[in-house]
Amino acid sequence: MAGASTMPLELIQRLERHRDFHFRRTRDRRVKSESEALKFISEVGFCTAFTAGLEVPCLREAIVGEREPPLPHRIQHDHAIGMTWRLKDVLTARGAVYYGKAIAGRPAFIAPRMLPAFLRLRVDRASYLTAFRRGNLSLCAKQIMDALRRRRLATTRQLKFTSGCERPSRRAEFDRAIKELQQKFLILKIEERYEPFTYVWSTMDYRWSDAMAQARSLRPLQAAYDVIKNYFLIAGYGNQRKIASVLGIEPELTRKAITRLIREGLVTDGSTRDLYALSEKHLHA
Repeated sequence: MAGASTMPLELIQRLERHRDFHFRRTRDRRVKSESEALKFISEVGFCTAFTAGLEVPCLREAIVGEREPPLPHRIQHDHAIGMTWRLKDVLTARGAVYYGKAIAGRPAFIAPRMLPAFLRLRVDRASYLTAFRRGNLSLCAKQIMDALRRRRLATTRQLKFTSGCERPSRRAEFDRAIKELQQKFLILKIEERYEPFTYVWSTMDYRWSDAMAQARSLRPLQAAYDVIKNYFLIAGYGNQRKIASVLGIEPELTRKAITRLIREGLVTDGSTRDLYALSEKHLHA
């Protein structure tokens, strides 16, 4: 816990127990089924899929039931990785959760209740064409969006051809554009097919139209407040700069949201600069 040496040891231990409970980093609370995984994602609001150690919940960690479990030498034989991989396919195909590179650029799940807030913070309210004209979207990304607007659903191969990015020389450009569009919450994978292996893509406003509509009614500060409040209720403590970086929220919005949480008594200002913790009356144990 960065900067925690100035905090009382008992408080540090309580904060870690709080995380253990909500992150399900204990054997008695570990995730053992699809229904429990969906319940876990709904409870925590958002979590990484495979990457532990980012100070947000992690599904693989919750399946193992321990803090930051080491990666095995042969990941194909790891039960938690295999289960997480299957769940991302099943839950995404059902439309039960959002799945994409949403937390620190890593694959992550977002529960429907939290998705509008993330969308308000990440999606440009202008159209993708306006974003392209302003220089905020690459040419290849714009071509991919053009193709998906026409087709609604498309495999990776179809997108390469219909966007004009099928040449091997444009492979790296295409991959960067796909990543860019995911991080801007403009497109998402909705299916993985294995024979032959390919991804199926769609646009956010087609797949999650209700969440997009709710996002438009939110003010940016309210969206930041909703996400950061959820973070503290689940994670218990955090560094302001890291919270902003990991969750993809502008630093000034992060500061204002935390200030409001302090004023409301939910969060306390730690004795170390830029470190904040859930007030003790809200801690689980």
